[in-house]
This record gives sequence, structure tokens and C-alpha cells, in this order.
Amino acid sequence: MPALLERNPDVSVIIPVYNLEGYLDPMLWSLANQNLGGYTAEIIFVLNNCTDNSEDIIRQSRIACQIMDCTTQGCGPARNAALDVARGEYIWFMDGDDWLLSRTAIKAALDKAKAEDLNILRIPFWSDKFQYNYFSMVWQYLLRHEFVQEFRFPNYQPGEDDAYMKQILTKAGRPDLNHLLLPYLDRPYYFYNYMREGSNMFRHQVLGQKI
Repeated sequence: MPALLERNPDVSVIIPVYNLEGYLDPMLWSLANQNLGGYTAEIIFVLNNCTDNSEDIIRQSRIACQIMDCTTQGCGPARNAALDVARGEYIWFMDGDDWLLSRTAIKAALDKAKAEDLNILRIPFWSDKFQYNYFSMVWQYLLRHEFVQEFRFPNYQPGEDDAYMKQILTKAGRPDLNHLLLPYLDRPYYFYNYMREGSNMFRHQVLGQKI
């Protein structure tokens, strides 16, 4: 009897990791405790030249996940490497030092996206330090893989998310970049750990360093 073909996951969660050993636990806990309600998710961690114990911490969490390497430095190349192998119907980019605010975050996003046949769904977020709603923060979107498969992040930073989301929002009919008019969930499901020391945002805005 021929083996049944494995169904592609409903969502690919893509998380670049660069020296996050002191910050991974909340994200790992929130992923491990997701109630997917029958959906399937593949979680892809991309190690981006880590020199700390990030990989060991991920493996010790026992989350079912794929761990891959990307030696080209930066979130853009790391996300691109994962996009090249991702199999999910939808893509959700996340940052390893953030976390999900609900055990049903992934289920809620997929419920709405699938019920309304959406190419792009905005995920409201909460932060204790950042109160703006900027179009290019890629973790605030659930994206249909087929809709965005032609796009990749540039290899420079900062500004890689801007370039990526400008293309997608234009294709989604929002050339004015007014992402607030897109379909969205009814409450925040994502916590943004803004300006964590050592983050890309901290290095670029506070220290003024170039990567």
C-alpha cells in the first residue's frame, strides 16, 4: 500500500536568531503552549552566526522545529534562507526576543485568514515601550505563501523590512502603505520587545553601529 502524502503545514513560523540566549525563553514558552486547534505549524529557527548558547536553548526546549544555519549576517538573509525551504500555506515572521500573548494566537490568525481567504492579515501587537503602528514590522502580518513567494528581503540593514513590505503592500492594493486598512484580528496577539539591548534596533538607533 503506498504511503500517504504528508500534508503541508498550515503555517511556517520563521524566526532568525542571533545571540539570544538571554531572551529566547518567553518566545519558546509561548510557542510550546500554542493550542493549534487541528492546524499544523512548522517552526523554523535560523541561526545567524550565533556565538552563544542559543542553539542549545532551542534544542532543550523540545519544541518540534527545524534549526538551520545562515552565515550571511542579518535578519533579511536569515529570513530568505527559511523562505527557500518553508512549506506552509501561510508565513508568519517572528523575532526570537518577542513572544505571543495568547495560547490561541496562531489558531486565531489562521481561523480568520482561511475563513476570509486572505492573502494578508494584520496581527495587532502590544509593547510597553513602542506605541507606533509602522507598516514594515514584518511580524505583524500573516502572509499567504503563494501571494508573497516572489519576494525576498534585501541583504542590507536597516531598512530590509521596509523594502520587503513595500512590495507586498503594493501587491495587496495598498501602494500608500496604509496597512491599517488591511483585515486584522480583534485584539493584540503579539508582544514586541522593543529596543532590547543588543537588538538590531538598539544597535542602529542607540549605538549607531553598522553591521
